Amino acid sequence: MISRINSVLPDHLTINQLINHLGLEIEEHRVQMPDGHLSQHPHPVALGDRRTQANFQTDFSESQEELVTDPNDTSADALNQLHTLQKTLTAQLAPDEIIWPLSMPPYLSENDLTYLDTHFERPWYGEYRRVLIDRYGYYQHIMTGIHVNFSLSSDALSWLTQNMAYQDCDAVYFQILKQVSKYRWLITYLFGASLVSENQAADHLLQQRPDLTEPVRSWRSSSVGFDNYADIQPTFTSLSAFLQDIQQLVASGKLYDQSEYYGPVRVKQYQADQAPAKTCVNYLEFRIFDIDPFSTDGISPRALSVLELLIFEAIYFPEDKLETTMQQSKANNDLVALQHPNVALPTALQDEFKHLLAHMQALTDLVDDDAQQQSWQDAINYMTENIEAPVSTLSQQLLPHLVANSLHDFALQRGQAWKQAHEN
Repeated sequence: MISRINSVLPDHLTINQLINHLGLEIEEHRVQMPDGHLSQHPHPVALGDRRTQANFQTDFSESQEELVTDPNDTSADALNQLHTLQKTLTAQLAPDEIIWPLSMPPYLSENDLTYLDTHFERPWYGEYRRVLIDRYGYYQHIMTGIHVNFSLSSDALSWLTQNMAYQDCDAVYFQILKQVSKYRWLITYLFGASLVSENQAADHLLQQRPDLTEPVRSWRSSSVGFDNYADIQPTFTSLSAFLQDIQQLVASGKLYDQSEYYGPVRVKQYQADQAPAKTCVNYLEFRIFDIDPFSTDGISPRALSVLELLIFEAIYFPEDKLETTMQQSKANNDLVALQHPNVALPTALQDEFKHLLAHMQALTDLVDDDAQQQSWQDAINYMTENIEAPVSTLSQQLLPHLVANSLHDFALQRGQAWKQAHEN
């Protein structure tokens, strides 16, 4: 397989030049000190009109800021811009506000719920929001996370379709979608960071699993976290079938529109008048990361390196007949997400992990850019450290900060540290 990879890469196109654009989106709540309840201060006017300001949006609640980078050439550039956006947001916070650095929201009192219900300043989003409340309740949609937007360069797509038996560009993207979805459990294992709910007693989604005792690795990434109901399962036989299933779910009323599909990877399509010949995929949106409270901006370079390695592993080591394994892969992710952070992966998943690492190492060895190779090798070393036991996964690092089954005090301390870091 190494020779096959080498045969695909022309002299002028090395693996570290395959990315066209990478962008980041982070959802995060403003909270008010000293108690850490969702902020009731308005969205800062200085951040611009939310109808037109691309970098500063809000989501389900007025407190739920959404920072969106532009498309960047590299993950490092995207992280640098995210840091700048975080600093800009911090400069506009009220004196008693900080950013809540966890995916699971703080405790919501009845006053908080009333405020959520009665205060919403984006009427163009109001109908959809009401549908979501009726369908899922309040708690699911104030969970927050990181989305990574990704596209390949035109040169890379051209070479892949000419040399690796991909029928067209859409086939390349669909292979990535399938394979990263299948191995989503790896991201959950390494970077799951939503151990407990501060609203366990009131959240009807979490009450569906009374058999579980917190902490778990990631409530948000589980089937009782930020997920659709079990009957929302598009097929993975082809891109057209996948997209058609989602369209049919919208037509039937099970989804409000395509944005209500909460799978791990979402297809972003070209508009009809923008679509290049024979392609409909503009980019892929990966929706698989919890907020990392130990990283000042919510996601680490290492996490992005692991995702890049998963993407390129999918391209260069494609697997066939994934449809038969997709249901099992969803169950695998749920199992990993709902494990105690101290529990090791099942032996079968450890074996898959080692198989993936061998492929990833082969890719890393081909990179001719020293910085890129170092970042990928660091990611591989981190993964290797955690194969047989969770030594330094995010959930494992969070465990010592649990007090009375809550991360509330830790979140306030980290939120204040974030604020100080972004003020400097």
